[in-house]
Formats: sequence, structure tokens, C-alpha cells
Amino acid sequence: MAGGARTNSMLNRRAVLSTVCLASLVLAASAGASCVPMTAAQQRARADLIFDGVALDGPTASGIERFRVTRYRKGTGPRIVRVRTGRKRYSDGSGVTTSVSIDAARGQRWRIYARHVRRDIYETNLCDGSRRLR
Repeated sequence: MAGGARTNSMLNRRAVLSTVCLASLVLAASAGASCVPMTAAQQRARADLIFDGVALDGPTASGIERFRVTRYRKGTGPRIVRVRTGRKRYSDGSGVTTSVSIDAARGQRWRIYARHVRRDIYETNLCDGSRRLR
């Protein structure tokens, strides 16, 4: 009886390990699937503005961060652009970030692919093509 219990225990461990491995693969695939695949040309066509800029803020309670434009690559606009980045930070230290939010820290240089959402406010995320410049 002891031998049979040991065999069942080993089979149960293997089943659990296999399940965990399979779940890890599924979760990794879904995390990578956050963005609808777009070519660089599609990202450019979708953007109302493309600019290189320096982040002036970190996350804010409104979720709108400011960037000082150093060069417009598509479109024209003001020297300071207000962009909804997908991140919010509240006064109690809590916040919200999505898997596609851009994580711009103050002083970092970024290329922003932005869509106009309302008067003087644009929106972007990693799927749009926005990326940190080195």
C-alpha cells in the first residue's frame, strides 16, 4: 500500500507541475497580446501628433502628464503638450497603471505617438508606438 500511495503522490505532483507550467504559458501569451499588432506605418497613420519630448511630470491624479516638445515629427502644436498616459498617482501614494501605460519619469526623453481626445489633451500608450528615447 505504501508503494501505491507514493506513486499516486508523484503523479499528483507531476499533474500540479504540468498545470502550473501550462498556466504560465497562457498568462505570458495573454500579457504579450495586450496590443493589437500594428506596423510602424499604421502607428504613424493613427497618430494625430508625433513628437520627441521631455517628461515634465511623473504620474498625476488626473492621469494627464506634460511633455516639453523638442521636435515635432508629425503635426504641429504647443511647446508643452498634455498627454493622458494611462497612469494615475493619488496623494495617498496609491495609483493606477495599465500594462500598456507609458512609464515616463520626470526628465526622461520620449517619442510620443498621440491621439487627440479633447481640447488640448492627447492620449498615448505603448501600443500606439510611444517609446523612451535613450
